[in-house]
Amino acid sequence: MAEALHLLSYDPCASQVFCRRPLGELHRLADWVCERDPYGELTRLRAALGLVDPRDDDLHGHVRHQLWCAWRQASWTAGLARPLPAVVAAGQQWLDETRGHPTVLVSPMTMTTADALHTVSAVFADRHVVAVGEGAIPQYDAEISVVNGDVGSIRHVLRHLAAGGVLGTYADFVYADRDAEPTVMFGRARPISSGFVAVASRPGTMLLPTVMRRSDDEQIAMEFDEPILVQGMPQDARSARKSMRQLIAQLLESLIRRNPQQWLLLPTLSFDSPQLARV
Repeated sequence: MAEALHLLSYDPCASQVFCRRPLGELHRLADWVCERDPYGELTRLRAALGLVDPRDDDLHGHVRHQLWCAWRQASWTAGLARPLPAVVAAGQQWLDETRGHPTVLVSPMTMTTADALHTVSAVFADRHVVAVGEGAIPQYDAEISVVNGDVGSIRHVLRHLAAGGVLGTYADFVYADRDAEPTVMFGRARPISSGFVAVASRPGTMLLPTVMRRSDDEQIAMEFDEPILVQGMPQDARSARKSMRQLIAQLLESLIRRNPQQWLLLPTLSFDSPQLARV
């Protein structure tokens, strides 16, 4: 199914057609996928969901969200999308506590990159948002910088963070051609970006756990948990990096368990992803 979603999302012709379909058709398509299992993947996908929430085996919500995100990405690809309204649904006080500090969001992948970054930019309207990723993000006057993860771009990230900026990159995804370090999530080996770990480990940084949700009225809501202030580095740097990886993994697991149906990387607990780094 991943290949089909990628085609609908990014192919110049397919995206023009798909993004114009009404939401009701997406819901019917999700029902059809869950009834027919055209890709023969539902058993393994259900097993992946069971690792996150053993009480839930209904995949309709996850398939609907995957299709909705593909539909949104198709709109971005076709040049027809506009940012959705963004709201803070919980934890405004925790967001406020990070002001004046270098802030690194610890967030699972629940939205397309463009929607996620525009949401973060809207919520942090008075601060500069920087992300590490691939490709261009339509700006629409949003204060967003997207860098590619090389040494020069990491310096760019650190400059913005030192000025009280926000790093808004997904913590649970690292591209296959990037340096990665191992951790464990939901009992499965998982890569975390070496650059993300390095930036998150700098003393004085505030780690701000957050998750984005799609609401029924087509808003994107952000929820924040209490931030964690990174103290001075211990003498054993290797042990410190391992502890940081474990902390990031624990935070991500907690955030994902709140709404596993909208975690876009749920299939990677059961399927290999050629885009995801290996460790």
